[in-house]
Amino acid sequence: MNIYCAFKMKNKLFYILIISISSLLISLTDDQDNLPVLGDYSSASVSLSGEYDLGRLWLAMYRSSIKEHDDPMIRTYLEDLLYRLSENSEVQDRRFEFIVLQDKSINAFAAPGGIIGINLGMFLNTKKEGELASVMCHELAHLSQRHYARSQNRSSPLANALMVLGSIAVAAASRNPEALMIAPAAMQQMSINFTRSNEKEADRIGFNNLVKAGFDPNDMSAMFQRMQDKYQNEDSEEFSYLMTHPLPSERLTDMRIRAENLPKSSRNSYRDNIDFYLMQKRVELWAEKDTNKLLRKYKKEIKSKNKNISSSSKYGLALAYKSDKKFEKAFELLRSLIKENQNNLVLETSLMELHLAAGNFYESISLGKNILEIHDSNYSTSILLAEAYIKNNNSDKAEKILKELSKKRQTDPNVWYKLAEAQGLSGNILELHRSRAEYFILTGRHDAAVYQLKEALALSNNLFEIRESIIRRLEEIFAKKRALTELS
Repeated sequence: MNIYCAFKMKNKLFYILIISISSLLISLTDDQDNLPVLGDYSSASVSLSGEYDLGRLWLAMYRSSIKEHDDPMIRTYLEDLLYRLSENSEVQDRRFEFIVLQDKSINAFAAPGGIIGINLGMFLNTKKEGELASVMCHELAHLSQRHYARSQNRSSPLANALMVLGSIAVAAASRNPEALMIAPAAMQQMSINFTRSNEKEADRIGFNNLVKAGFDPNDMSAMFQRMQDKYQNEDSEEFSYLMTHPLPSERLTDMRIRAENLPKSSRNSYRDNIDFYLMQKRVELWAEKDTNKLLRKYKKEIKSKNKNISSSSKYGLALAYKSDKKFEKAFELLRSLIKENQNNLVLETSLMELHLAAGNFYESISLGKNILEIHDSNYSTSILLAEAYIKNNNSDKAEKILKELSKKRQTDPNVWYKLAEAQGLSGNILELHRSRAEYFILTGRHDAAVYQLKEALALSNNLFEIRESIIRRLEEIFAKKRALTELS
């Protein structure tokens, strides 16, 4: 069941619960020590820091109710694309947090505090990088124009924030999977499904950002037109993006007119990175379990005159052969691709991944170290190198890599999860508990985090600095738990 359907089925009960909770919560506003600072009450606006705090509190609960995709190469690609697009946006606070969802439906959303969510289905239903970029530009425009904060202008921002937090508390307290979907749906409704003028503004600004980033101005209208056509023709819940982003015909017409009225570009070609097509193949391997079907598909598409399609189909073949443990064929294809596309980081990292799958741990480690000498702290390479060290019984080296990565990516639960694994294997039990606690905090499981920190505290003995750090972290968790308790 997708987010929208859960919200649609339960919205009456949801609003009854929210009304009763919010009326109680407003009477508790004298004790605000544990709630986000939401801004100037007299102006009834939500501050940037307030949006950030609110978004992170929601994000932790959201992560406890969904399945995140942990492919490091897909995440690296999307993060790079997002930051590249943000350079041409008006977003003030660029402390972004990216969520990649294991969901085949077409959907993406923006939530307060720089949170961008995207379903893997976006790769399955886009034909070129500019189409995916157009959706991300639209979501960035919602963030840059602070549509969530602006939607609160007619009432108390604290009351509105408490309403959202109340929905989180209800979902968390219910232990009901469907109820857990209500809070994310509500947040999405509050963060992106505003008014027609909000959506038009996001279209206009997103379109301008897309063009500034070097993409084809027709990509946005092409993307939304195809989604709408498919949705109307198939009457499928798969296209849930259109349920939260209604696209009446005048908006599509407006986007086409904007593209036509642009001065003729001097560009010989628009941006269309091959990495998008490579990621598309990785998602197709995730979505389609019948590798023989994919092998037939890629062998046919490898003859395409479009170089990106032809090369990515060869990459898809290599991935399919890897999945079938036909490593010699996979190595042959991948090495020929690297010769054709020199210095492509995705292909080089994929060769490292292939060595790892084939049990060639020394080769994988050597290649990973060489890549990091040029691309320092690259996320996907670092994760794969840590995995190679673990499989090669060098968990202490894996721990060192992941520890450094955790300093730069403190809000990435996948890093803390893998770090805890490495620490457990290397016998660093005290730090294992601390890393597990960070993972549980980021995924909204505060009781589990408290248990891990108490275990760490019992092992800290005379390590006074570590004890103080653990105690401070426990106090922070208890403060969050008190806030959620008041809300529920």
